[in-house]
Amino acid sequence: MLAAKETGVLAQNALCCTTPMPVQEGLAIEQRLLEQVTSGRNRWGYAIWRCHQALVVPRSATHKPGFELASRYCESQGWPVVVRSTGGEMTPQTHGFINLSMVVRSNGVKTGIRDSYLLICQPLIQWLEAMGIHAYCSHVDGAFCDGDFNLVVNGKKIAGTAQRRKRLKVPSSNGQDEDTAILLHAVILCDEGLERIWKISNEFYKACQLPPFIIGDRHICMSEVTQQHGESFISGAMRDLDKVIKQHISLF
Repeated sequence: MLAAKETGVLAQNALCCTTPMPVQEGLAIEQRLLEQVTSGRNRWGYAIWRCHQALVVPRSATHKPGFELASRYCESQGWPVVVRSTGGEMTPQTHGFINLSMVVRSNGVKTGIRDSYLLICQPLIQWLEAMGIHAYCSHVDGAFCDGDFNLVVNGKKIAGTAQRRKRLKVPSSNGQDEDTAILLHAVILCDEGLERIWKISNEFYKACQLPPFIIGDRHICMSEVTQQHGESFISGAMRDLDKVIKQHISLF
């Protein structure tokens, strides 16, 4: 059972928590969702959540020459560095961002990378469209954690996506069928002053003796497009997203 103190949806495999939590708690919820699906207890699961500010880095970052120095500096600036088990690049987190963690099971059907990314991008595009935000998938040079399946508005990144797969053996008559659990994650820039985020992110890269590459004006927040701000805007957007995801994921 997933649990949180303040939720729009609280069920065994669905969670919408509008209250910011430590990022480690959000990552733990994501892992429990994955375990529930891979164990066969659930066919799908999702969590919509937000967290306190932090810089979330892949384990590979810990091998960089200046990692310890960079971590101490960022923490002194109010940005603790949290190491995650998956790959990719550093991802900043803050209470003004919305996270969507979604796990589905392929049930023996081969799903390509593009098709699996669309499982999370399509409902997000639908949700944004309802708010008058016209988004599409594309890479954006100079964006944090860039990839082909960013969600982009007017050439600027509004959300990033990532995925992780875990193959399982499932019972079958010949014992040869393979099943795949697909963990999909999105971080959506909802309502936040972005300049300070890219500043600390690039300072982290510099301290790790890596070239800073994040360009601030390659990003945009939902609030900038809608001209809506504040806690009521963020929590309302999360509850609307919950309705969209609940309908979308129930098809699996």
